[in-house]
Amino acid sequence: MEAAPFARDETGRLMAVEQLHLVDTPAEKRFDRVVQLAARLVGAPIGLMSIVDERWVFMKSVYGAKVVGIDLGHPFRDYWFCSHVVATGAPLIVEDARQDARFWSISPVTAEPGLRSYAGVPIRAPGGEIIGALAVLGIEPRAVSESEVSALGDLARLIEAELSPLPYGTTDALTGALNARTFARIGNRLLEFSDRHSEPSVMLRADVAGTGAINRTYGFDVGDRLLAEAAELIGRTVRGSDLVGRIGADEFGVLLIGADASAAQVVIERIVEEARAYNERSGSACTLAFHLGGAVHLPGEPGDVAGLLVTAEPPPSAEPPSAEPDAAAG
Repeated sequence: MEAAPFARDETGRLMAVEQLHLVDTPAEKRFDRVVQLAARLVGAPIGLMSIVDERWVFMKSVYGAKVVGIDLGHPFRDYWFCSHVVATGAPLIVEDARQDARFWSISPVTAEPGLRSYAGVPIRAPGGEIIGALAVLGIEPRAVSESEVSALGDLARLIEAELSPLPYGTTDALTGALNARTFARIGNRLLEFSDRHSEPSVMLRADVAGTGAINRTYGFDVGDRLLAEAAELIGRTVRGSDLVGRIGADEFGVLLIGADASAAQVVIERIVEEARAYNERSGSACTLAFHLGGAVHLPGEPGDVAGLLVTAEPPPSAEPPSAEPDAAAG
């Protein structure tokens, strides 16, 4: 086998890797949601985010490998898939690694079960240097479509936003949730995925109750902290492969892929319970409460993120803010 070539500006690339302090460090949970989304979006059993240095490939997040019996280990740079992505700066698609002279003899491929398919896209440092790859892998040969590769590229931008010290245009600066534009773009791709796989999806709306009164009474700093707490609460309540975005001043959208109305009701109940627990712990005069609504998207039905958010809008309520849902998904 021939070793993967080095990038054109390998010295500058390695300096960027060093400055980010991502090598010789453990895997990081902040990347897990994107990696799980990538695997779910393509329908692959394994997803990973890698950083490639001069000699080794470091896995910063891995999803699904242990479940299917794959040990990715600590690959040597010269003969690993992601090294080719870094070297060329372009996506790499391998339909069957056992038929590819670059990879057919590496141990994760020759093992049983072994890696057979790979699709990876570049991850860039804030200065533009390619430092690693977001990739999905499988234990059966398979092709990956251009639209799936494009979707992986969209998700790689989310990782780049996480690495950037400056606002990157994909996440909301206050809450850390996806901003409305990114939520819509990634969400529409996920809906396409669910349609292809004949799976239902559910859009939830979680509108934080009483923010106007809180801002007037306690000030905007208190209101902003409550919004940040709300986003954190929602994020830990849903699955890693679900999508969470801030879609308005005090409004959040949650896209549940592969979920039906009953599964969405469970999520609603969890959010309500988490809000109750938060209020008991905080001891604050400001109560965190949500108005909740939902809309089901069935496979093949017309619809996009914007339309589902309108349908999922909670009904108007004159009741005082509480942690009870205004509407269940359905």
